Amino acid sequence: MLKITTIRPEEMRTSAWSGGTTTEIMIFPAGAVYAQRDFLFRISTAKVELDESDFTSLPDYDRIIGSIEGAMDLTHGSSGEITVIEPGKTVHRFDGGAPTHCVGRARDLNLMLRKAKASGDMRFLADGDRCMLRLEPNEFALVYGLRDGVARFAETDEEDYFVFCADGPSALFTVELTKG
Repeated sequence: MLKITTIRPEEMRTSAWSGGTTTEIMIFPAGAVYAQRDFLFRISTAKVELDESDFTSLPDYDRIIGSIEGAMDLTHGSSGEITVIEPGKTVHRFDGGAPTHCVGRARDLNLMLRKAKASGDMRFLADGDRCMLRLEPNEFALVYGLRDGVARFAETDEEDYFVFCADGPSALFTVELTKG
């Protein structure tokens, strides 16, 4: 049966990181702790409050990032290659263990996925966009409202469908846990 949990901004935890603050929208499994790195996936939003900052190294995780407000230029490792993250447009995947330098102040969204244990995606939705996702056990979806900060998390214990219409600009996260 499909279970949808609403997560309101006042239920989300905010903490400091070296470049600003981060708000954990959700972490899985329930009870996992970001600082202990015992989670399979985590969805968060962060404020990058410095002109330049370095992201926290997460070598056991893949990351997907997009901006809600403000552009960011990311450089990974010593490659010198810059990836420009434009608000509401760019979704960028990278190795969480790669040294990542950020230039620009922004508010972003992050999906962190435990390597070899979870895969996922993130995309931006416009007001009125409609989606229908088929979910199976170990597959999850989360819709995050960019205006109100409310998240709706969908999970199921059997094959089911998650149908929704974006009420304002939103971000859609999908995650699948690796079987086995």
